[in-house]
Amino acid sequence: MKHLATSSSVKVLRFSMGNQWFRHPRPYYLCTLESSRKSFSSCCQSLLSCIQKPVLASTGSQRYFSSSPEQPDDTDFTKLRRLEDANPERIHGIQVNPDGIGSTVLPGNLVYKFYKWTGNTRKVPLELVHGYFWMVNDLKKTGGKPTLPNKFLIPEDEAQAFPMLTGLESLSRVKADLPYFFIADKDVKCTLVNISFRDSGYKAISSWTEPFDGAFQGNSSVNSVKVSITERWSLYFLRGTLANVMRKNTPPREHDKTLLYFGSDVDDFRDVLRMHNIMANFVFLLDNKGRIRFASSGEATPEELDRVIGFAKELLSVGGNARRKGRSKTKQR
Repeated sequence: MKHLATSSSVKVLRFSMGNQWFRHPRPYYLCTLESSRKSFSSCCQSLLSCIQKPVLASTGSQRYFSSSPEQPDDTDFTKLRRLEDANPERIHGIQVNPDGIGSTVLPGNLVYKFYKWTGNTRKVPLELVHGYFWMVNDLKKTGGKPTLPNKFLIPEDEAQAFPMLTGLESLSRVKADLPYFFIADKDVKCTLVNISFRDSGYKAISSWTEPFDGAFQGNSSVNSVKVSITERWSLYFLRGTLANVMRKNTPPREHDKTLLYFGSDVDDFRDVLRMHNIMANFVFLLDNKGRIRFASSGEATPEELDRVIGFAKELLSVGGNARRKGRSKTKQR
């Protein structure tokens, strides 16, 4: 036996002999294994004996690890996983629909799964739990809105900057990096950002941009940008053809503010913005410093349009510092 190790992602014990790794299915115990003089079978017996009778970890030639001797109850486990798995860079104020699967997604596109035969709860890929076509069912459950619209403008002191994404190109063939593209023009005080990954999401963007642009027509202090992200590597080599098709189907006046991205390294970018269901479109209202002050998804309703247009006017008039009575005092996640 070479050494003993732990796996922090699933919290299981692992020990090796030669090139083979074996996993101990029961966490939350302390155990020791003596040096490599013991045979494989005797080491297994020592390891299994620690399940019911934990022993103190020791130093010296023995390898050891430690964990909690008792598995916490459901309440404590819920609190623990929130502290361990919450991404501190996830944007505050984005309301993930509690009826959707996105509210349970962890960084890395993982979810918790409980195994009733072993009594363990582990992180597993999302598709293994909900299936490959979970996004279609999720849109039905959430009414096409995996992210709910904010009822109030996110306060300036709580707002966070839009995450970075590099290597984009506009339909006018200009290279662009986010969020610098949104704040490059100092005259722009607020920007409506519309992000889509599939055709279904791209078609819903116009329900936001057309009324929004019409409300601020001729106002150079307000801007709207479309961002189309293609993650599939099978289409990467066709990016030139796809860009030409979009260029022909998009009015020339919108070429400068329509950005394209081809690549697969956007997992962190999606997680920070809580864009788990890529069948939908996502909308963000940014202030003049590139901070997110409003978020939503899906097709815009008349109420949502009135709300986002009102928020944009508020950013133009008072810089987004206004506090509305009755605003939720807790940070929405």
